[in-house]
Amino acid sequence: MRTGAGSTPTGTRSTPTASAAARRAPTPAAWDAAHRTAGPQYPGSTMCSAFRTVQGWTALSDMDHDQRVLHTVPIPEAMACPMLRPLLPDVADDDMCGVTVNQVFPVSEKWHPLLLEALSGIPDVRAGDSVWWHCDMIHSVAPVAGQQGWGNVMYIPAAPWCPRNERYAASVREAFLTGSSPSDFPEEHYERSRSGRFTAGRLGTTGRRGLGLG
Repeated sequence: MRTGAGSTPTGTRSTPTASAAARRAPTPAAWDAAHRTAGPQYPGSTMCSAFRTVQGWTALSDMDHDQRVLHTVPIPEAMACPMLRPLLPDVADDDMCGVTVNQVFPVSEKWHPLLLEALSGIPDVRAGDSVWWHCDMIHSVAPVAGQQGWGNVMYIPAAPWCPRNERYAASVREAFLTGSSPSDFPEEHYERSRSGRFTAGRLGTTGRRGLGLG
């Protein structure tokens, strides 16, 4: 991308036109979360029906920085690059730079080498440490050779109350009450026939509120 700057000859002044002034007027930010709770979603197994403002990663075990910890490109606006990359002239009309239905949105050395230069890992973590990042940030778990033990983590995002999340909470509630897998997860239903599984009666105040159980 290239940007340019205009100039005015010495000794003269220019009066901004209405269109130029309009271009400089404040406009809603493209990444403003206020516009995301009602936007359309393309159905697929890799989508998230809930609206997440911040993503969270919590370690359940000690993990060194080279043991499959979280990596991010710490620039939220960089998400525009893989979204616009297929539109550039060096990409064939029928090529989406690796994007396919029901697969994660890829960032690769072939199509996005500059983004990968910014990929940064978190430092060593201990059980209970958590990391939070902007929902637009490109992120991954790095491959590892010679893994040392198990690395256990939980993804726990921040999801504010809004109509979209209220609908999702209702679907999760029904799945939870029957021991079924929630809609955004594979239909494995491990807990339907499991004895002693976690039930609504064991939920605390926060859990009940999050599922709309009062």
